[in-house]
Amino acid sequence: MRIASWLSIVFTLACAKASTVGPLDGGSANYPSITAVDSARPPKSVSVRIDRDAYIVVLLVAPGHSATLLYPRDSVTDNHMAAGSHNLPFDIPSPLVRNDSANARINGRNRQGFDTTSRSQSRNRSVANLPPPILGNAPTYLLVITSPQQLSYGRVLDKTAGVSIPLVDTEALSAVGKAIKSTLLQEPREYAGYFQQITLVRAK
Repeated sequence: MRIASWLSIVFTLACAKASTVGPLDGGSANYPSITAVDSARPPKSVSVRIDRDAYIVVLLVAPGHSATLLYPRDSVTDNHMAAGSHNLPFDIPSPLVRNDSANARINGRNRQGFDTTSRSQSRNRSVANLPPPILGNAPTYLLVITSPQQLSYGRVLDKTAGVSIPLVDTEALSAVGKAIKSTLLQEPREYAGYFQQITLVRAK
């Protein structure tokens, strides 16, 4: 009986964890695909393919930690893309990926008390407005969201800065997708997403 219960728990946890790459649950069938992530650590760009014209945003999602808008980089960047393949450059804020032991200790002390809503008070990506560093062994994902409707830099930044990020991978990715969907102004609020797990820092 105990063995059966243990196997049930293991199966439940395995199902709750997202695969390392694939379409986002809840989005439309016209989802984008990630064709490549550059080999830098942290990565500097992602190549995506879309089957129709769409607006595109790219986010870094760390379950239980944060969601950070990477692309577009600012409100003047045109994120409307024609159908086909595109290479999207971005910069992951360095305070998120510092992996020295001192930052790891700070992250351990401060992570639980971090209030994600404080980031919505400002759109300035200074150190003060970023969460603690992401631990080196924490799962992190690039999440690409597309929509035929405009994905506004300002609205996406505000919504993702204030969203609570669940600890479970699948729930975290879904929560961010729904937050971005809420920025769309017209019904039906059609959107689609694709994610891929990435490595932020090189192993020491």
